Amino acid sequence: MVNIEKISETAMQVITYSGMAKSCYMEALELAKQGKMQESSEKMDEGSSHFVEAHHGHMDVLQEEMSTEEPQISLLMTHAEDQLMGAEMLKTVISELIEIYKQK
Repeated sequence: MVNIEKISETAMQVITYSGMAKSCYMEALELAKQGKMQESSEKMDEGSSHFVEAHHGHMDVLQEEMSTEEPQISLLMTHAEDQLMGAEMLKTVISELIEIYKQK
């Protein structure tokens, strides 16, 4: 049976860690604009750590869905997945922007 409380808790974890990752990536870009490349790199690493935590929460839900063969769908989890994808896209774009700033 679907445990909506557990799914909601995991979704909030994914949303939280994804948001923290996005914040770190944005801070890394600002640091790169200031020419602080070492600090920028450290902030990107911190963001990546948060992203990994978000990804682990998401994987837990997917694995449970596979083991129970019941869909684990909720609007909150859909929002969490959107935030996770947004964090991943932001990381990709900001990594490229930082490379541009390194060349200046």
